[in-house]
Amino acid sequence: MFLLRPPGVYRPQGDTDLLAAALAADVLPAGARVLDLCTGTGMLALCAARGGLARVTAVDLSWRAVLAARVNAMVRGLRVRVRRGSLFAPIGREMFDLIVANPPYVIGPSRLP
Repeated sequence: MFLLRPPGVYRPQGDTDLLAAALAADVLPAGARVLDLCTGTGMLALCAARGGLARVTAVDLSWRAVLAARVNAMVRGLRVRVRRGSLFAPIGREMFDLIVANPPYVIGPSRLP
């Protein structure tokens, strides 16, 4: 999957592919609420939104990642609500049926996100 990835946004790798395959194999019921934490490029959120039945929210601390996820969803015509903030902070008390997360595990410059 081609994804817009500005500098400073983690590149999806093998672990992301494994999670994406698990999402593709699982049929989400109509109206399922899915949360993708540490969304980065939005790849997992996009996979969850592909069927058009789930309500998908993606969250990232990095404004670059938020922009990338929004653009990646927009060019595919997928409805993904993207929020900027730390983990659960941007969603308040909202409840979800499925939560996925693939946080970056590499050390980066302290000026990021």
